[in-house]
Amino acid sequence: MPTQQSRTFLVQFRRQSQSLKENSPSKSPSADLQLTNLPYFIRRTPSNQLPVYLITKAGGTKQQTKLQKTEGDLDALRSDLAQFLGLESGDPNAPQSPDVTINRLTGHILVKGWRKPEIQQFLLQRNF
Repeated sequence: MPTQQSRTFLVQFRRQSQSLKENSPSKSPSADLQLTNLPYFIRRTPSNQLPVYLITKAGGTKQQTKLQKTEGDLDALRSDLAQFLGLESGDPNAPQSPDVTINRLTGHILVKGWRKPEIQQFLLQRNF
C-alpha cells in the first residue's frame, strides 16, 4: 500500500490598506514636468542600476555615452535628452544636433562625449 504524502505551503501577503496609500506623502517633482504622460520609458538593469554606459572607441580617442533599455518614442527621448544636455534649443525648426543619435536597430541612444552623470540626473528627474 503506497504512503500518502501531503504538502502545505504557507504564504503571507502583505497589503497596505487603500487609505494608507492615499494618505502617504509622495515626492512632488517640479510643476512644469508631467511625469505621467512621457511617451518613452527606460528599464533598469537586473541589479537595479540605470542602463547608462561609457564607451571608448578608436584607440581611446572617441568617447561616447550609451543609453540602453529604451522603450516607446525614441525621437521624443532624444529631443528631451538633447535639450537637457544643452545641445539643442526647444525650437522645432532648428536642426537636430549630431551629438545625440539613435540606433534604431538596438534602440540605444548614443551621446558624444562622457556624459554619464548628466544622463543619470536626467533619468532620475523623470523617476526612472
